[in-house]
Amino acid sequence: MLKSKTVAIIGAGACGLVCAKVLLDDGFNVILFEQQEELGGVWSSKIAYANLHSQQPGGTMEFSDLFDGEEYASWQHIHDYLQKYADLFHITERIRFQTRVISISKNDLKNDKIPWIIQIETINGKQETHEFDFVIVATGLFSEPYTPIYRGQNQFVGSILSPCDIKSHKQLINKRVIIVGAGKCATDMAVLAGHYARLCYLVFRKAHWMLPRKIIGGLVPIRILFTRAFSIPFILVPNAPYGNLFRFLHEKFPKIFTIMCNNISNDIISIHGSDLFDDKIFIPQYSYRNLENISVIPNDFIRLKHENRIIGKLGIIDEIIDETTVRLDSGEKLQADMIISATGHILRFPFFSKEHIKMMGLTTCNEDITLNLYRRIIPVGIPNIAFIGFISSVGYWMIAEVTSHWVSDYFLKRLKLPNSEEQMYEEIKTHNIFIKKLFNRSEHDYKYYWIAPLDIYLNDMGLALHRTSNWISEYFGVYRPERLKDIHDERKIIAETGHKPRRFYFSFQLNVILILILIFIYLFCF
Repeated sequence: MLKSKTVAIIGAGACGLVCAKVLLDDGFNVILFEQQEELGGVWSSKIAYANLHSQQPGGTMEFSDLFDGEEYASWQHIHDYLQKYADLFHITERIRFQTRVISISKNDLKNDKIPWIIQIETINGKQETHEFDFVIVATGLFSEPYTPIYRGQNQFVGSILSPCDIKSHKQLINKRVIIVGAGKCATDMAVLAGHYARLCYLVFRKAHWMLPRKIIGGLVPIRILFTRAFSIPFILVPNAPYGNLFRFLHEKFPKIFTIMCNNISNDIISIHGSDLFDDKIFIPQYSYRNLENISVIPNDFIRLKHENRIIGKLGIIDEIIDETTVRLDSGEKLQADMIISATGHILRFPFFSKEHIKMMGLTTCNEDITLNLYRRIIPVGIPNIAFIGFISSVGYWMIAEVTSHWVSDYFLKRLKLPNSEEQMYEEIKTHNIFIKKLFNRSEHDYKYYWIAPLDIYLNDMGLALHRTSNWISEYFGVYRPERLKDIHDERKIIAETGHKPRRFYFSFQLNVILILILIFIYLFCF
């Protein structure tokens, strides 16, 4: 009997856990290294901030083999779900908690015959060295907050914090709070401060789209965004396996889809109405189709803003000029006891040497790393290593699960990759240009373009893109993780037979043909 190949997974958040489950099912021997004392990543007590909750409708933020269904779940609920998942599939006993990965290396990165050398340090300061056949980096996009340095901040007598430093509403009571940013973390913090602080300013450079929990006149739950039909107006993503009809319509009639997106934009603005947009500050400054940033608005945000418990300020902090005075670039001065910088996150991999970071195509700029990876997963020309969970999208967990299957096929040498490294680099370049042009963001941001990466990975593995039995449920039903539950068995059939497993699918084209046949029979036979 052949010895199982060993895999080290760095990180025991949601992506690390689902990847471990997939690899275990495929016969790998998996160990996870987690720096914190509990699993969950951003959904753990160490990183989660007070009032953190998901912005996902029920049934869209879970894995295919464990149902949850909680709407806009709290971080505690999500942590409990992940703990249950890890326990159910015997992952917990494979996690080395409170273990820091010091280095990941090997003498020749391009040699797939030699193992990876991983050095770790336990909580007791003990250092160990281990060998693994494969490595998966699953440290996530949101593990290290970015806190800017403000000019003159040394004379500020209050606190300058990131959202993950706020563990209780009690920290905000009777404080004058400035929150920098306009994304999800910032609006979450603003609601908390709006309830408990003496004063709350929300300072941001540009307004982003804030979605209500119901759209289309406030009648339809936002889960409709998780249907294939709702993704139709969006611009075609490079390398995604669209059908010929879909491509034809987008290429020949692009104005139709622009109008559809504009109607969605107008609907969102009309739902929020004057309570949010009366001062013009929160009106988004770019098209809904170009989702530079977007979040589902927290409960009470509009009410608190209407009551002046949340005061929006368009601008940036120019300087802190004394113990409590903050000056914006507009010249306006604000009084504050606390500044919360909800200004995003940085990406770093301290366990890789600078030489290896460069060899893997991970470019560094101001300590932040850009991942120039094929399919956003593997470095070109460096075998036996993969990165999981580095695509930002509302379908984050579903994409992570499908990506895990993709990686397993890659490690098992079942996956057909491009014939040359040049082709892989060209795909990376095309993708990065698309993301930058459309979203004005870095390479990992997909926002509501969640279906394209799913279809890309399914297509790479030779799996069916349509995951239900008919076109109505496929395009108009909510795309839930349960659609992915048969992927492991389908991959196994392909590996054993070389053929895609048969799935019955009543397509739109077949529907049209059937209707035409019935019309023909009616006209000529009766």
